[in-house]
Amino acid sequence: MQLDAYDAFLCDLDGCLISGSTVLPGAQALLDYAGERLIILSNNSTDTPHTLSARLKQLGLKAPPQRIVLAGTTALDHLGQTAELRIRLYGSGALRAYAKDLGLLLDDVTPTHILLTRDESFGYGELREIVRSLSQGAQLYVANTDESHPGADHVPVPETGSLLAAILSILPDLTYTVIGKPEAALYHAALARLGVGVRRVLTIGDNPKTDAAGAARLGLDCALIGPNHGEWSDLNQLMAAHAVIGRPA
Repeated sequence: MQLDAYDAFLCDLDGCLISGSTVLPGAQALLDYAGERLIILSNNSTDTPHTLSARLKQLGLKAPPQRIVLAGTTALDHLGQTAELRIRLYGSGALRAYAKDLGLLLDDVTPTHILLTRDESFGYGELREIVRSLSQGAQLYVANTDESHPGADHVPVPETGSLLAAILSILPDLTYTVIGKPEAALYHAALARLGVGVRRVLTIGDNPKTDAAGAARLGLDCALIGPNHGEWSDLNQLMAAHAVIGRPA
């Protein structure tokens, strides 16, 4: 694997570039090296590209919103392609604002579709509501099935998949649609940003169940990093192994 052989890079966020509010080794080096060839591709379902870009800027990492593709907003984009939906969104204020900007109708009473994202206020009451709506025929969309993502000090942060698990404990035969990795929809959204002429794309991640499996489904190469599953401990080691640290985009 030679990094110079690739036209573009799709890099995961949590566990690769950052962990909580900590910038991980090699993050800046990869951004400097890849430049506009890099898309941050994340199952994040709390931020929008604009809020994440602002958060990364506070950490010293420059990543314009147009180079960020996230599961939560991609799911809303997908739902926005169908007219006359009534959506019950379980998610952050940023996602609710994004949905309204898209012109989506948010309906907490009689939804036709439910979108489940990482909702930090999700509790027993929300679980009862969602089970009732699903039992009445609403369709469930899920931003991602990750049970957790790496947080500060290596403490796992509960993710959308943990909320989904609670629903499935009650409705085990439920059919639902997943947008995030390892499903193809998120990758297609990212590849569309790269435009024509991009032939070889390297995905970079830390999770074999999402990053590696998703890349394999689309026939993309994947570099796994991290202390648990990766060939390289972090981005810094990956970049050093290919002697590209400090080189301009």
